[in-house]
Amino acid sequence: MKLADSITLVPYIHGKLTFAQHIRDLCLQEKFDCIAVDIPECFEEHLLDAIHDLPHISAVIARGADGTVYYAPADPCDASIEAMRQSGQNHVRCFCIGHAELSAPAPLPPLPDDYAVAQLGFDAYASLCLRVIASGHPEIGASGSEHFHDQETGAQFTAFRLHQLRCDYRNILALVHMNRYSAVVRHFKKEKTYNLSFAKTPSYAITREFVNPDHLYFALGELPYVAGKFERERYEPFSRRVNPADTVKSLFIETRDEYSDASEDAAFLSPARIQAGLTFLRNLTVSERRFMPTLFDIVAAAKGVGGNAYALHILKSAKYYPYLPFELDKPLLSVGIDKVELPGDAGARPAINMFRDVRVYWRTLSIKPDPSQLAKKKYRFSWRPGSVCSHVPEDRRIEGFNAHVRKKAGAVVCEDRSLTEKFTVSVKDGIDIRETMRNWFNADIYVREIPPSQGKTDMVVIIFDEGHDDNYPHCATWYAEHDQESTLTFYATDPYADLIGPGIARSRYGGLSLLFPPRLIPNVFALSDAPELKSLSEYLAYGALLFSREKIIPYVAAKKPGVRLTGLAKKFKKRFVWIPLSAFSMETIRKLRTFHVLNGKTVRSWAARFIGE
Repeated sequence: MKLADSITLVPYIHGKLTFAQHIRDLCLQEKFDCIAVDIPECFEEHLLDAIHDLPHISAVIARGADGTVYYAPADPCDASIEAMRQSGQNHVRCFCIGHAELSAPAPLPPLPDDYAVAQLGFDAYASLCLRVIASGHPEIGASGSEHFHDQETGAQFTAFRLHQLRCDYRNILALVHMNRYSAVVRHFKKEKTYNLSFAKTPSYAITREFVNPDHLYFALGELPYVAGKFERERYEPFSRRVNPADTVKSLFIETRDEYSDASEDAAFLSPARIQAGLTFLRNLTVSERRFMPTLFDIVAAAKGVGGNAYALHILKSAKYYPYLPFELDKPLLSVGIDKVELPGDAGARPAINMFRDVRVYWRTLSIKPDPSQLAKKKYRFSWRPGSVCSHVPEDRRIEGFNAHVRKKAGAVVCEDRSLTEKFTVSVKDGIDIRETMRNWFNADIYVREIPPSQGKTDMVVIIFDEGHDDNYPHCATWYAEHDQESTLTFYATDPYADLIGPGIARSRYGGLSLLFPPRLIPNVFALSDAPELKSLSEYLAYGALLFSREKIIPYVAAKKPGVRLTGLAKKFKKRFVWIPLSAFSMETIRKLRTFHVLNGKTVRSWAARFIGE
């Protein structure tokens, strides 16, 4: 808006990337000889110094005589900070024209998401926000309220300063906060504003401190991840313009890429699964009548598609700002919600963020963080040797899979023995479509006869990972606790290297065999009369041939059993029935592979709280 021939007036909201980008565009399109921002005058000198230290983020702190603490962070995504940076880059004067008496800013009512700027344009969006503020601001709407008095005084002072600057400069870019925008315009047009005088303002002790990088989320308007992207764009002239909606997508993808080096985890968080998570996030955001998600929504969606570990990684990535002041060997400013801890202070004290336009409050989301190294060490020392057992829900899961594999192996055997013949009087077990199509020129129909299932299976071999035996030092046989449980022989990762709770260790199967009905069998990995076996998977297969009482042994693996195992099976007059591992979903495989070792049956009473699903 052109407030006068020499003044371009722009309304803005603190901490919004869209407004900062608009100010940058304006400075690229037009040459101004002065920039004025609606920030209290007392912050001017120290904020200009803070601008020079960006991308390292600091905050200007003002302490009044009554002990109240106010602070203004040098937020890279704030339009006023961007305007001050542009003044430095273009070598023009910059002034803070806000009233010097500090008070808590009035929170804004719910405004349309700045995502709408891309659809409506900046001017239409700003007009819409100003209309919302004018029609529904209960806290500053009442003429007798404290906020109303502060806003009016601040607007009068800003209008007065604009008149002063107008006398010295020909083309001024002025940024005025949306809360005071209408009042500033109104007072600017009044004749008496030229001759206003203001009472002496109280003095403040002004300091500047660098903000603790771990606390930037509480100080900035956008996520620290978005602020980092915006800073990176500044130093890469040919990079793409940062889009707040696209940064959410890149947050999910980049975190997935850095999440784990394990190929199975990467495959689990496939592009299709990430897309499902983003769709869930969109629905979650729209259900709360917004377009842009909050950090709470982002973490909730990440937990929905990737579980606790992925949600924690997303949370850390979203709060990570890449430019850290490591070279400064001095205490940092700690920031929380409505409180700060100044360097040298013994504890936190109440504080007011001058750049916070909306109220921030805590919300609870249940996420189980990984235990610290100190906690893991404590769990390791408190582990009692000699007593271990399994987690019951995982037992039920693996037994259900065992039954499914045996049933599937029976179907495969029947399929192999099926007979096909030309149709005469009965369709028997169904028309053999393949054979009928193969002989279509004869116009004959072929039917299939599937013989009844013969024989049973008692042993199942499942190989998840073959050829990486060094990763699986833990080889054991677990005997059944009751007659509905199988005898389990397996090789797995070292469970004591991953303790997640008191008496709870986590491990991953490399391979296992299940014997049902359960019987006592020796440890196959310690057999002295075994032939020369080359890998742990061959030990499992040899144990199955040795202890199975049936001729059919289901063998679930990525590859078929080799010539060596097939020859061994012939010696025992048995047969492996191969079922490809790819016949099962990646999520099913991932859940089956992970299991927990409990330090005694008493641990079962609290294990679910640490294990989760």
